[in-house]
Amino acid sequence: MKTTLLIATALAVSSVAGSAMALDVGRTRVLQVAGIGASLGALTFIPLGADGSFCDYLADWASPFNPNDVGICVMQELRTPFSPSCIANERLDIVTIVQSNFSCTGFNLKGESYGNVSLILGESDCGLSGVAVFPGTGISQTYPVRGF
Repeated sequence: MKTTLLIATALAVSSVAGSAMALDVGRTRVLQVAGIGASLGALTFIPLGADGSFCDYLADWASPFNPNDVGICVMQELRTPFSPSCIANERLDIVTIVQSNFSCTGFNLKGESYGNVSLILGESDCGLSGVAVFPGTGISQTYPVRGF
């Protein structure tokens, strides 16, 4: 599991490095698996404020097939010396990565609810991009994702 998460983190960092920006909370994002266009559902973000060296956001993760079926995640965005304000970070573009904590509940390609999902995302002018890692017995499922 740790090896998979390290690989997922490396993929996310390489896919968003240089063009990543702060989390824009004013937009709902449909989370699609890159390359196949299948949806993992929609993410809506609510700012929670500063938490040490992070800005926290509550993410409502709606099922791709039933918008009334919603999981929740706490997402963390690293505060930087150039943009330490969480109020500014939710509106302004800064280079950063947004990741979920380990109590994230989301949905797979079949719309099944999963706990302990890891999201590692960055924002560019084309939307969110990164990876979603679903835990499994022995093997985790890792999807490259984009959110528009």
